[in-house]
Amino acid sequence: MKRALTDIVLVLAILAPVFAGPAAAAGQVVYRWVDDRGNPVNSDRPPPKGVDYEVISTSSSMVRPVDAAEGAVPLQVKPSPSNEFEPVDTSTPKVEKNPEYCQRARENLEALDQNIRIQMRNDQGEVYFLDEEQRAAQRQKALDTIEINCE
Repeated sequence: MKRALTDIVLVLAILAPVFAGPAAAAGQVVYRWVDDRGNPVNSDRPPPKGVDYEVISTSSSMVRPVDAAEGAVPLQVKPSPSNEFEPVDTSTPKVEKNPEYCQRARENLEALDQNIRIQMRNDQGEVYFLDEEQRAAQRQKALDTIEINCE
């Protein structure tokens, strides 16, 4: 019984690359563009003709911008002189400034800096008062929000 199980596992290990197909060996790419309604689109196929887009390698953080006039690019995910990829900084997400979040965070910070008891509600809707540690955490949260969303 043990031998039969070992043989099955061995056969599956040998056949795994066959079932994975050429896509796994060559790497994957994603095509990214904005449609005519302004919605972002990610696909495994290039966009319609006449659309600017990017080819993104899923095996690295490389992106290749493609002009609409260039048309479809070959499925090549390794950088070469004729296939110019640009490294993408994935360490910090890009966040647009939000004036409403900015204003609310400033109001929260002002309330937290006053010497008053602050009531909040937990996930169950129960009211509780902030202790000093919770107040400090909420203050830091407000400061972080101000840094991200304020000009």
